[in-house]
Amino acid sequence: MIDLLMVEDEKGAVAVFKNLLKLHESEFNFLGAATNVSEALKMIKELKPQVVILDISLPDGTGFDVLEILGEIDFEVIFLTAHEHYAVQAIKNNAFDYILKPLQSKEMHEALNRVKLKIVNKPSKNAVQKIALYTTEGVDFINIEEIAYLKGASNYTEIYMLTGSMIVASRTLKSFESQLGIAFFRVQKSYIINTKLIKRFDRSDATLYLDSGVAIPVSKNKKEALLNLVAKG
Repeated sequence: MIDLLMVEDEKGAVAVFKNLLKLHESEFNFLGAATNVSEALKMIKELKPQVVILDISLPDGTGFDVLEILGEIDFEVIFLTAHEHYAVQAIKNNAFDYILKPLQSKEMHEALNRVKLKIVNKPSKNAVQKIALYTTEGVDFINIEEIAYLKGASNYTEIYMLTGSMIVASRTLKSFESQLGIAFFRVQKSYIINTKLIKRFDRSDATLYLDSGVAIPVSKNKKEALLNLVAKG
């Protein structure tokens, strides 16, 4: 079973979560709920959970404070928040997922199912998460975190790396969406970007700029979701 700890000061939210967790009782072992930063630090160090459901707003600080004090972490984090503007900070803290309050059963069940699969299929500690790209020359294995953005071109996809190099893969852009994870966001039909590299979003012409200076247009139906993602509170 997967050991899970919750960090949440609202008793109602804890009760709701424990009720949702009943459908996963054969997969997750609920270790308890810490109500503040100091309790969270103590319980994490003593109980060594594999998953932490972490509220961002706590009486004596934030969920981000917990992670900063711990330093390197060896568990998956699912953030809880009542404010969408924490999305970017959650992503930069390597969150597995973040869920808005009030807790919705569908979103939480999906998150638990996905984190279970990740832990069950987790590679060795020193392994790097890679994907196989079939090119005209052969197969390239690349580190997902080294991808800056992807650009779809018919049945092919151009993969732009942090190094400045580009690889053409014999796959559609859509086929990459589920494989890349939460840190990547499809801003329009032809582009998926690494959200950790977002530098600025220009509202006037709906253009997003990455750290490298690359400008990428954002479609109208993705603009609102992106604004929620990059907004800073």
